[in-house]
Amino acid sequence: MADKKSTASTSKRAALRAQQEAQESAKKRRRIIGVIAGVVIVAAIVVAVVLGLNHKSSDVPATGQITPPSATKDGVYTLNKDKAKDGAPTVTVFQDYQCPACKGAEDKFGKPLKNLSSKGEIKLEYHTLTFLDLNLSNDSSTRAAMAAAAADVIGKYDAYHDVVYSHQPAEEGTGYTDNQLRKEFASEAGITGDDLTTFQRIYDNKQTEEFVKNANEQGLKKLQKLDSPSTPTFLINGKTWNGWADFQTAPSSDDLLNAIKKAK
Repeated sequence: MADKKSTASTSKRAALRAQQEAQESAKKRRRIIGVIAGVVIVAAIVVAVVLGLNHKSSDVPATGQITPPSATKDGVYTLNKDKAKDGAPTVTVFQDYQCPACKGAEDKFGKPLKNLSSKGEIKLEYHTLTFLDLNLSNDSSTRAAMAAAAADVIGKYDAYHDVVYSHQPAEEGTGYTDNQLRKEFASEAGITGDDLTTFQRIYDNKQTEEFVKNANEQGLKKLQKLDSPSTPTFLINGKTWNGWADFQTAPSSDDLLNAIKKAK
């Protein structure tokens, strides 16, 4: 009897060990399968992103006029479209890329405005005008605006906008060269590869020309109604805001937000 009990006990232990080993093997297989699945998912995401980027560039027609995706047909760009919180004030900046005062305002307010926009504290809009071409007897405002619109098509409006202002000539009226606008500024804004090819094609084919012309016409009409026929002009919720001129130095984001809220 003792031998039979001993044998049965040994068999149970062996069966238990076998069961435990089987369970451990199953866990290992599940871990391996999970790792492989994770790698496959990551690879699929990478491929999707790459294909999406390529699709974005290749999807742009080689001819015909284009309205930039971040802008309305009237020429109003909105940064961080989906981030504005409920009740956030709308700040609209009317600008001309050849305007020295616009560069001064951009140098002072650009960063805090974009910081507030990225946090959803304000809805930030830019309306680009080109009337200085007539005053300065050139077409640099129009070409710069067309290039910025082309940059928006490939998702680089914000960066390109900053680069144009950072290289505004010290002497008003000197303007921008085509080489600067289509090559040097694009490189500095991080436009490369297929996106660069698309950007340059849009610029060279003047596919944003009608958008830029209409933006200027609509912008001038708005400023005339507001009795503010100059750039820069700031609006808060559609009303002229002159408080920006009270800042002698670049404000912090918090100070600027407080001033904007008081002016609502």
